[in-house]
Amino acid sequence: MSKMANTRELRRRIKSVKNTAQITKAMQMVAASRMKRAQNQALSGRPYSFNLSSALERLLPLVHPEAHVLLKGNEAKNTGVVLLSTDKGLCGALNTNLFRFLSTSGLLTADTIFYTVGKKGRNFVAKSGKDLQADFENVDTVSFRQAVQLAKLLTDAFLAGEIKEVYIVYPGFVSTLRQEPVKVKILPIDLASVILNVSEGSDSKRDSSLIAQNDKKSEFLFEPDPDKLLDYILLHSVRIRIYQALLETKASEQSARMMAMQNATDNALELVDDLKLTYNQTRQDAITKELLEITTASLAMT
Repeated sequence: MSKMANTRELRRRIKSVKNTAQITKAMQMVAASRMKRAQNQALSGRPYSFNLSSALERLLPLVHPEAHVLLKGNEAKNTGVVLLSTDKGLCGALNTNLFRFLSTSGLLTADTIFYTVGKKGRNFVAKSGKDLQADFENVDTVSFRQAVQLAKLLTDAFLAGEIKEVYIVYPGFVSTLRQEPVKVKILPIDLASVILNVSEGSDSKRDSSLIAQNDKKSEFLFEPDPDKLLDYILLHSVRIRIYQALLETKASEQSARMMAMQNATDNALELVDDLKLTYNQTRQDAITKELLEITTASLAMT
């Protein structure tokens, strides 16, 4: 009776694990389709960010950048941190690695004000007992309007002297198998980092000798005047950095979720194989025992 109960329980477990594998397989396929779209958006946005930084670099010699409010610090004590995370789980260690990185970044202080995008980040800030100034939902489709709203909220707080600087922390997309937490300072705008990004990106975007030739021979005409254009480009640069971070976060989320569901499916199928082996061994033991009992009874009757 015990063997019968064991085989019945094993059959139930095999069926349950198979159903789980079907669910995780379906979630894997959904995440894969979303991942491709999110990756294309994140990768296609990088050249625009590079060209915007390049335009700002060419504009700097024609203006007095130290006079612009977005380039200067203030006397505020608080630091603003924009934390980008996911709304849902089932994406491996993506959020865990992000929060661990934030904990070691030196930004978890009493003077830090948080702006979160995603429920996971909001819950982390709440459990940490930090000041949560605003929270946004991490929607499935990233829109530039969300970046504009967030940029306005941050620039208004910066210009009002409520925060002295702003950082954005998010899971940067490297590849389908790799996502790395990133910390970027967006306010006040660091022109040295802009120039560095242009010089680093130029190696992969354009030939260095061609850049040097263009710098010497090319002249750009700016309309309207450079000062007004600087004001627009600096504000637009903040929006683009936030927008690109949102795209990178979404690409990282879908990539991590697809890999997590693929691993879950593989583990479930492996567990099914192990359970089937155990079931067959238990069933074989039960048959062998019954044969022994029949043989023993036959010998006793002769």
